[in-house]
Amino acid sequence: MERIKLLIGRITGSLWFLPALYAGGAMALVFAAPLAEFIVPDVLADAIEQDAIRTILNVLSSSLLAVTIFSLTTMATSLKAVSDAATPRARPILIQGGGAQSAIATFLGAFIFSMIGLVALNSGLLAEGGEAMLFALTVLATLMVVIVLIQWIRQLSTLGDVEDAISKVEAATQDAFRALACLPPSAGQSVLGKGGAYALRAERPAYVQMIDLRALDHTAKRLDVHVEVLAVPGDRCGPALELARVYGADSAETAQKLLPCFVRGSVRTLEADPRLGLTALSEIGSRALSPGVNDPGTAISAVRALERCFAGWCEVLSDAADREALSRVVYPGLDAAEALREPVIALARDGAGQLEVMRALGQLCATASELEGLELGKETSALKAEIVERASTAMAHKSDIVRLKEAIG
Repeated sequence: MERIKLLIGRITGSLWFLPALYAGGAMALVFAAPLAEFIVPDVLADAIEQDAIRTILNVLSSSLLAVTIFSLTTMATSLKAVSDAATPRARPILIQGGGAQSAIATFLGAFIFSMIGLVALNSGLLAEGGEAMLFALTVLATLMVVIVLIQWIRQLSTLGDVEDAISKVEAATQDAFRALACLPPSAGQSVLGKGGAYALRAERPAYVQMIDLRALDHTAKRLDVHVEVLAVPGDRCGPALELARVYGADSAETAQKLLPCFVRGSVRTLEADPRLGLTALSEIGSRALSPGVNDPGTAISAVRALERCFAGWCEVLSDAADREALSRVVYPGLDAAEALREPVIALARDGAGQLEVMRALGQLCATASELEGLELGKETSALKAEIVERASTAMAHKSDIVRLKEAIG
């Protein structure tokens, strides 16, 4: 089931899906207009001029194709700008979560509607009632285009902006943490027994994108085996890397029947891998700290987003409802210490000479140490010590080091 949801989410989030849906809807509306003739009063049908409909449809068809091409060009330019100024990891998030997709879909759908409407009108397929229905649909399409165009103009002011990219990456990461909190609890280690186990490996090198734990548990029951999952979404897999160990299987072929429950791909995706979002935020901060950019303010914004992500993770853990535990699958949870360490070390390495950035990282560690459920106290103490050590090496003025130590404790 989770694999089906993942597939549906990827299809609906693709750039082509909404335009195709709108285009199909536009074609259906035009061809359905003759079927609705009986509901249009004769007085209203006589009042509608065919030339009025044709004029509006001509305006739509002649202008919306250019608007659609302009929107596609603008979106491509903004995505390139985000890749250059922030990180390429933000591009898929912006494509799926941006208003550009809806705008392009609306413009393209209205263009196809106007073209098919002109064909139906000029070919004489519509009677007077059908023409009245087509007129009503044309007015509706025009209103939609006007509303979306106003929204699109408003979004152009932030399209490609780094702060906007940080906000959208943060929101996607929070969603991934919520999905992580909804996973079924793991079975206890005692279910595995002490017998030998077959190693489950992928045939080709790839990334683990998602693990369908419910399907894995169901398949394990059907095969009468127990599974110890060793990988988490975002980990590498391949012929030399174990995805899981299968206990109680009669052969390696039986163990391999569990492999479809592990969704794999050539790139990491954010649906079940919040660490990718944390990495993207740290990369945005590191890019801002490069000598060619030298923008510590953006790096601090990325650190604050990381801080909110960990706080949000703690909230969803505490708010998670009771769920039925797995009976035959044991799997590891996401290592909170590692999830915090990787972005902090990356930003501390690149921002060691910036007092404001290092102070923000120290505050991030202080906040993380107080989050219940993540148990980051020991890790944050070690990270604070490393932040001070790196700053002591990179900062030229001792007073900056003193202020940093006072700020982070």
